[in-house]
Amino acid sequence: MKLNDFLTAKGTSMGQFAQTVGTTTATISRVVDGTVIPRRALMRRIYESTSGLVTPNDLYGLHCTTACNGGCEADANTNGKNQPHHD
Repeated sequence: MKLNDFLTAKGTSMGQFAQTVGTTTATISRVVDGTVIPRRALMRRIYESTSGLVTPNDLYGLHCTTACNGGCEADANTNGKNQPHHD
């Protein structure tokens, strides 16, 4: 699940979520729009704070393009953008 979808479903603002995971609203905004990939510690806090609904793969934009039956063909969804930097 994408972080923005989680926030919308829970009715949580980026600012509220940022406080929950111990970062800034600006950082969460950049994670949501895909301009940054969070560092490992923040990624873990996001995962834990969403009860595992937002996974590291969701934050990297990786998803299966075929059924995952023992092997998954991952597709990096960059939409023609430059690779995001780490924050």
